[in-house]
Amino acid sequence: MAGPFPGSVLVVESEAVSGIPGVEGWGYGAFARNTERACVTVPLRREDGTATEFTVPDFVGDPEDVRQIAAIVIGALEKWDRVKGLGA
Repeated sequence: MAGPFPGSVLVVESEAVSGIPGVEGWGYGAFARNTERACVTVPLRREDGTATEFTVPDFVGDPEDVRQIAAIVIGALEKWDRVKGLGA
């Protein structure tokens, strides 16, 4: 279902989370495509409710490329979680 304006982000009705191969405890939420900006936002959800997201150009469509980017983003978030209480 497209938004009310040309180029608006597509709205996906399902909020289901699918697992990310090789990344324990994390899954993808519903991807959102922005046709005006030619990009896709990829939500990430951890089993404990932690969430983040990243946006890539729409030509990044290979599932393995998306998985690798997700793993990098998740790794950076988990590193940040570990050090934020240490005054870093």
